[in-house]
Amino acid sequence: MRKSKIIYNPLLSVKENAENNHVSISAIRWYIRTNGIDRKRDNAIAISKSIVSYKKKYPTATISEISTALSLSENTIRKYLQNEINTSIIDKNKLSTFDLSKRKFIISSISDNQDEILSNILRLHIKQYRFDCDLTYSIGVFYKHIPQPQLKFDKYPQMDDVRPLDEFYNIEDGSLHSIVIDLPFVIKGKDVNYKSMMADRFNCFSNAKELYDTNTSMLQLAYSKLSQRGILVFKTMDIIYGGVQHWIANYVQNTAVEVGYKLIDMFILYAKTKVLTNMNTTQLHARKFHSYFFVFEKK
Repeated sequence: MRKSKIIYNPLLSVKENAENNHVSISAIRWYIRTNGIDRKRDNAIAISKSIVSYKKKYPTATISEISTALSLSENTIRKYLQNEINTSIIDKNKLSTFDLSKRKFIISSISDNQDEILSNILRLHIKQYRFDCDLTYSIGVFYKHIPQPQLKFDKYPQMDDVRPLDEFYNIEDGSLHSIVIDLPFVIKGKDVNYKSMMADRFNCFSNAKELYDTNTSMLQLAYSKLSQRGILVFKTMDIIYGGVQHWIANYVQNTAVEVGYKLIDMFILYAKTKVLTNMNTTQLHARKFHSYFFVFEKK
């Protein structure tokens, strides 16, 4: 049976899932029905997780404050704080997508679908339906099938609702729960004549030092704006430049630890195809057909 292309997120409504997947509401309902998903139970679990997560982050928060922050009624907050999920809503003939004992709902560390990885990070670690902020938004490729981030920045904004990265410094320190960074991974010196589709589309670095320095500064910048136990999602990959292998992923991991992060998860994106340059050279190293999504937590 052919695998469905729908990326279903139980944290979202049926309508929101339809919009993110660019399909009809009936298509999402068909997906839920054919996969035997217990939507009512999933909704209860999602509410419970959001309340527990908020209380963990703000232990002194009142019921009224939680209600305002999560857009839930105070009676709902009280019910979930006092009791476990009501067992009467559980349909034994259906499955919860939060039940990872079921193989079909297990979240894997490797995928050929970037949207699936980002959706899984939201479910597992952010526990909210969208990211707070993206510092390298570009043209919004990350958000074709997941909700747009609340704040969008880029060094070279290409869209009207994206703000210059310099304005990010005005954000209050320690105020964000989640940040996304996806820096360019292409080096193209000023005197290099070959064409690079990735460099032309997403910008590039003029030398290796600039690449490493930028990775360091962005890790530090995100750290200053994240709250305690805030999450940074950092996409990167290793590259070959000038016949030399640059292990960017190792550098990012090591530097993140020095800055003050803890690596709590890692996803590998496998590329089915690879954009090639027009250079005819002898291959000396394995071509990189994968990239990484690191999930760091601010300690």
